[in-house]
Amino acid sequence: MKAHSFAIVALCTAFIVEASSPHHLRTVNSRHARLARRDGAKRCKNRTPPPPQNVTGNQDQSQSQGQNKDQSQNKDQSQNQDQNKDQSQNQDQNKDQSQSQGQNNNNNNNNNNGNNQGGSAIDGLLNVGSTCGDIGATKENPNGSEGWLNCGIDGDGWRPQNVGIGDLKIVDLRAAIGDNNSPFKACSDYVDKFYQYAGEAGLPPTLMASIAMQESGCNPSTTGGGGEAGIMQLTKDKCGDAPGGNCYDVDYNLRTGIQFFKKTLNDNNGNVLKAIGMYNGWTEGMTIASATAAASSSCCRCQNNLDYIHQMCNGWFQNKNPYTLSLGTYHNLDHC
Repeated sequence: MKAHSFAIVALCTAFIVEASSPHHLRTVNSRHARLARRDGAKRCKNRTPPPPQNVTGNQDQSQSQGQNKDQSQNKDQSQNQDQNKDQSQNQDQNKDQSQSQGQNNNNNNNNNNGNNQGGSAIDGLLNVGSTCGDIGATKENPNGSEGWLNCGIDGDGWRPQNVGIGDLKIVDLRAAIGDNNSPFKACSDYVDKFYQYAGEAGLPPTLMASIAMQESGCNPSTTGGGGEAGIMQLTKDKCGDAPGGNCYDVDYNLRTGIQFFKKTLNDNNGNVLKAIGMYNGWTEGMTIASATAAASSSCCRCQNNLDYIHQMCNGWFQNKNPYTLSLGTYHNLDHC
């Protein structure tokens, strides 16, 4: 027992001494060093710190962006100012053009007839120069009083005032016929023809339909006291080219009457009052005595209707029947 125990003790002592020898320590340390190096390479690798933020650069960029924004705002303001300036200039130009147009219109009106004076300034009424006193335009007579339209006829002779077609107040023909009480209902079958032939002559269809109403009541078979034919009451000297010698043919009669009026208007420098009067046989310088000379003859209706221009301008042109309204002051044909 003792020998066996001693052997065991000796063996343990030897093992302890061997385990604590420097070679073993070097081996363990070397292994630990290798492990440390390996683990360090995998687990303990130093991290590269992030680069410091370029605060100054960002501030510069921010300032640059701010400057760009300011520049953009300044550019927008500059553009707005330019636009406002352009708008202001356009408004000034429009104002100048409007004033210029107004001056031109006034000059045109003032130059209508030499030393024109007076004129109506009421909106919607005839507004032209006058050498025959007050025009006398009213809501009932928008194209002037009969005394003004017949200027001089009760004295030294008729002096037709210088009025253009564009100066007169004239309703639209189709719009007029749309009124159930329109006197132009009598012309309903010929409306398209009035627009066609009046349009070719550059005249208002209502003006020519008014002449047809005044002359014939828009009846194409009417014969006048002096043998005048058809819807426009053509005299015999205008019937030479009628188809088959039929001066009552509506197309021929209407076209010829309109062409005659257009020529009369052109021959009188666009004076529509003079052209209207001449269609009924009026002449410049006509007096009451000369106009009514035929009253006691065998052709009473060969007289000139002294109410003719007034009935045209303030009757038919306004979609009103001057006969049913007894429009006028002379009525010199009533006893015929």
